Amino acid sequence: MKSRDSFKNTMRLIVAVGSLFMASHAAANTDIRMHTTNAGSSPYVFSVTLQSVLQKNLPIDVNMTAGMSSTRSTLDAAKGQVDFFIGAPSINQFMSSGTAMFANMEQAPELYKNVRQVMNFPLGPYHIMAAADSGITSLKEIKGKRVFIGPPGGAATLVAMSVIEGATGYQAGRDYKMAKLDWGSGSQAFQDGQVDLYIGPTELPSASIEQLVLLRKVRFLGIPDEAMDTEPMKAVMSLPGRTIMEIPSDIYGDNQVNSEPVKAVGTWVSLGTHKGVDEELVYQVTKAIFENLDTFHNAARFMETINKDNALRQMNGKLHPGALRYYREIGMDVPDSAVPPEAK
Repeated sequence: MKSRDSFKNTMRLIVAVGSLFMASHAAANTDIRMHTTNAGSSPYVFSVTLQSVLQKNLPIDVNMTAGMSSTRSTLDAAKGQVDFFIGAPSINQFMSSGTAMFANMEQAPELYKNVRQVMNFPLGPYHIMAAADSGITSLKEIKGKRVFIGPPGGAATLVAMSVIEGATGYQAGRDYKMAKLDWGSGSQAFQDGQVDLYIGPTELPSASIEQLVLLRKVRFLGIPDEAMDTEPMKAVMSLPGRTIMEIPSDIYGDNQVNSEPVKAVGTWVSLGTHKGVDEELVYQVTKAIFENLDTFHNAARFMETINKDNALRQMNGKLHPGALRYYREIGMDVPDSAVPPEAK
């Protein structure tokens, strides 16, 4: 009997210790939800690197969903449905003002009041690309052609449409056919010759563009100087997160047929969150990013632009109090416009 009782007590102890371990493990790890863009894109590379950094340095499990548009992710964050996401200063502008893709969403400006920012960084230029044997040497030659300029309703698509209109006066549906595809399908369609032109923002040089250039000779098209004075281009360049960049003539190797660099619109992206996320959590996430910059820089060359100097540039939203605390702690000058009402 004593032996049986001793066995029972031992089993109870094992179960109790196991339960205690499982409870402490659950308490020690915080599950966070993150949205990023399509696999292979620059923001996706950043997000995967961030996931690795956070899970290595913090008691965090990152549940990441790829293939999300930044427009949708910003809206989901505003509703508290995702904790961290890839956004953009231009989307902040559209949602806070209820314009562009948010024009028919009456509640968008009110919802945007829930969105908070962690940091910004430059993504790279809009690559405007045509097959070298297509006969397309300028944007004016795409009339009647089928083009891919991004998923319908996306911020990048609106920029591409404005660039085309500014350079040519052409409008989608009237002067050229817009291929309504996601980023992955659009890239594949260009590779297969199903679209005549591809426009997309990405890092410089871009791994995804390099893959396309390996398979066929391409020409990158620039924005004519005279187009910069048109109303569509002025509207594009007035948005936060817009710069002018150049794509060098030899950056993609022998299959790039350009003899001169081309002018392109550059764009910035952001890591966003919402005001319902715990302040200490966002503080620790922000701190982990900037204490592990070498990991980002070693993962991809374009991420060398992720640094403290760029973190608050092109910032047109409110910082999360946790991110604000970190920046103030390290002595950064935070503009009043980035201070959220709950931190004043």
